[in-house]
Amino acid sequence: MCDGRHVGRRPGYEEARAVLTNGDDRGRLALVEAAGRCFAELGYERTSEAVIAAAAGVSQAEFSARFASRDDAFRAVAAAVFDTFVEAQRIPVPPDADPRTVLRAATAAFIETVYSSGRLFTMIEDRAAVDPVIGEQLEAAHNRILGRYIRFIERLNQAGIATPCAEPAQLARKLSEAQWTGAARLIGASQDEQRRFIVEMTAASERFIGFGEVADLTSRAAS
Repeated sequence: MCDGRHVGRRPGYEEARAVLTNGDDRGRLALVEAAGRCFAELGYERTSEAVIAAAAGVSQAEFSARFASRDDAFRAVAAAVFDTFVEAQRIPVPPDADPRTVLRAATAAFIETVYSSGRLFTMIEDRAAVDPVIGEQLEAAHNRILGRYIRFIERLNQAGIATPCAEPAQLARKLSEAQWTGAARLIGASQDEQRRFIVEMTAASERFIGFGEVADLTSRAAS
């Protein structure tokens, strides 16, 4: 039985959503979750269509009725993982929220999603280099997250709350890449190391985004 700790619970982007809206979501989701467990535990090459079907408790014919191939199943798993990244950024923000609090929550949520995705995350990155569909999914997820980061920095700059050290799009891209690659290197590391990276990455982000003193930040945000 494959271990299910690393699989995402949401169906994922447009491709997965299109199928789920057709009413066959329960059977497909069971297969996607089983596939995620098996890919994470066994690796890509050792995970066959038969292995996924057995882990989901269905016949291989039922697997084939929902997925054209193992590659197709992996794309659905990748879509689910990417969706968890996008959803992790949907942080409720009160109108009077301190922007630093928002930044800290968003940074921690993103990095912790990399950690929790575990081996699937690095496997998806590897597959993106050889599978154009996975590559497009990865780019789409990254662009959505990056777009939010850019808009966040732009709003701070326009409001005079922060003075970014570089153009918002360039800065957001650099910080996002640092979070992405740094967190990926720490998958499987100790919790202390993982937490330390979040603290260090958050501090660096605050510094490069150019937040002023807390008192100045509070007064500007309230004005």
